Amino acid sequence: MRTQHVPWTRWRETLDDLSRTYDGAIVSLEIVGDDVGAQPEVIDQPLRGLSSDRSGVTIRIANSTGNLEHLIRHPRDLRIVETDEGAVMAVEIEENEGLHTLVHFRSPAIPELLDPTME
Repeated sequence: MRTQHVPWTRWRETLDDLSRTYDGAIVSLEIVGDDVGAQPEVIDQPLRGLSSDRSGVTIRIANSTGNLEHLIRHPRDLRIVETDEGAVMAVEIEENEGLHTLVHFRSPAIPELLDPTME
C-alpha cells in the first residue's frame, strides 16, 4: 500500500481525473476524527464526482433520493491511497479542524480495468 500526497496546485486536476475515471464506482464515505471517532456517512453507493474550488472540496455520491453532496470547507491535505499495483483504494481529505474525510472504494481497481473501450 502507498499513499500519494497531492500538491494543492494539482487538487482540481487530480479530482477531475478521478471523477472521470471512477464515475459510478461503488464507494463509502467516512468521517474520522479524535472527537468523533469513525462515523460512516454513506455505505456502498455510486460515486458521482469529486471537485475542488474556492469553497473547498465537494464529494458527490448518488443515493435513493438523488445525489448527496458533502462539502469540506477548509481542506488542508489531499491524499490518494493505492495498492502496490496502483489501484485506488481511497481518497483522503484532511481538514483544518483535524477531521479526515475518507472515500473508500469497495473494490480497488486499476483505471485501465474501468475503461469501457477496452475489451
